[in-house]
Amino acid sequence: MRLYLDSNALISFLRSEIDRAYNLRFEESRRFFTACRVLGIELVISELFVMEVKRITGLGRKEIEETLEQLNVNFLFVENTENKKAKEIERKTGIHFTDALHIANAQETGCKLIITWNTKDFERAKNLIPCRRPSDF
Repeated sequence: MRLYLDSNALISFLRSEIDRAYNLRFEESRRFFTACRVLGIELVISELFVMEVKRITGLGRKEIEETLEQLNVNFLFVENTENKKAKEIERKTGIHFTDALHIANAQETGCKLIITWNTKDFERAKNLIPCRRPSDF
C-alpha cells in the first residue's frame, strides 16, 4: 500500500509536538511510522513536502531522507505534478492551492490516503482522495 505523507506528520514527530488537547502528536506520529515499517507501507513525499518541512525545521531533503531511513520506513520521493492538475483541483473544490498540489501528487503516484494532522484542510476534496490522521490509521 502507498500513502501520501503531509509534512505536518513528520514535523510533529521532529518537534515533539503536543496539541491543544495535550495529545502527544509526536508519539502518535512515531506509532504511525512504526506501523508503516511493520506493514511494509510505502510513504510518498514530494518536493512540496520537503519545502514545507524545511521552512519549519530547517532540514533539507537529505536530512529528511536520513530521518525516514533511521525510522526504517519505505518512502518514495517524487517531484511535484503539473500545476495544471492542482489548479483544476483547486477550482473544483475551493481548497488552497498547496493542498490541491498535495492531492494531485498523491493521485499521480497511486496513493490510497493522505496522512495529515490537518484533515479539515482536505475535507472538500474527500471524494478525490480520503485523508486520515496518523493516529487514525
